[in-house]
Amino acid sequence: MIWNYYNIIRNLFFLFFIFIIYCIFFITEAKTQSATKVCDSTNKGWSSNNNSTYGADICTTKCSDLKVDGSYPRGNLSNENYGHCAGSATSSPIEIYKIVLGTATGGFNGTDKCTIFNGKIVTDFAKVGKGQTVGRGEIKINSCSEQSTYDRVYFYINRIQSISGNTYFPDNSGKLARTTSACSNNGVTTVTDLSWADVATVGGAWTDNTKCYGRPTNTWDTPYIKADKTSFLTTDLASSSDVVATFDDFKTFYLIQGGQDADGFYKESGADGDYFGVKVDPTDSNTNIYVIKNGSDLISGLPLTLNQRKKKLSLEISYYSAKRNETDTIGISFLFRRNGTAAQLVGYEAGENGLFFKFSYN
Repeated sequence: MIWNYYNIIRNLFFLFFIFIIYCIFFITEAKTQSATKVCDSTNKGWSSNNNSTYGADICTTKCSDLKVDGSYPRGNLSNENYGHCAGSATSSPIEIYKIVLGTATGGFNGTDKCTIFNGKIVTDFAKVGKGQTVGRGEIKINSCSEQSTYDRVYFYINRIQSISGNTYFPDNSGKLARTTSACSNNGVTTVTDLSWADVATVGGAWTDNTKCYGRPTNTWDTPYIKADKTSFLTTDLASSSDVVATFDDFKTFYLIQGGQDADGFYKESGADGDYFGVKVDPTDSNTNIYVIKNGSDLISGLPLTLNQRKKKLSLEISYYSAKRNETDTIGISFLFRRNGTAAQLVGYEAGENGLFFKFSYN
């Protein structure tokens, strides 16, 4: 999924994993809560979630509330230009494998780390409503040192993820757009450059039908799963079903990264780059490792010194859920191209499924 890490803590629902860590282990629960801010008539548009322009006052605009030739408070779409909007996710699972505390002195390759969770919790954000428990896991702290100061967290997650969903074409046609079978089976490949990403032609089509990831221009910072390998779609897909499409989440981050740090993590571009990064697990190419350090906007409560065993360490991890209520789900981003008054379906990507860590020790 694209991970714009400043927007992810504002756009979609929160899914809560509450880890209570005390003595040797406790049991953790995963729950959902809170609702995202969806744009209304006063703030919707094709640029409504641009935090560079709107800061904390961003919102998510649903495709069904837009037209490619419409006029909106937050951004219009010029002819032959591209815009993305939120559709309804019908599947968006994520698997959490491991959480590790680390230190600045040891880094990723040092020995001064401790694993606080090792197992598997599977959540499907498109199917979980507010307040529901969606997973449990055993937490252990017996490998953590009382002398160490932990200032970072390593978060292990499945690299190959999947998404399915639908929305209405943002025009007056009433046609339904869906995730399709054209590029539904994307696996792990070695990533050293951008040769895996196609770029659209000026006239509105794809260049290379052997590639399943594409972007409108070579400066566009989001790769989308193609809806079709060669062309942009205008077909009404109402009679078909949402197809589950897999994608390599590392590729989405690689496209926006700002170089590597000493531990081999690809850093997020921008102000948070020194505090957040991603790399492929060197022992398992199917797993991504995310590092979040003290100073990041994605974490609070660091650094930690676990030197008083009578105190209780709590770790609250928020993930985004796509389900707003029983009849309204978002969680997938569709990319459309304007062709006069008509919309062309270009591709799609998973909605923001980012995380926020909050430690407390008392």
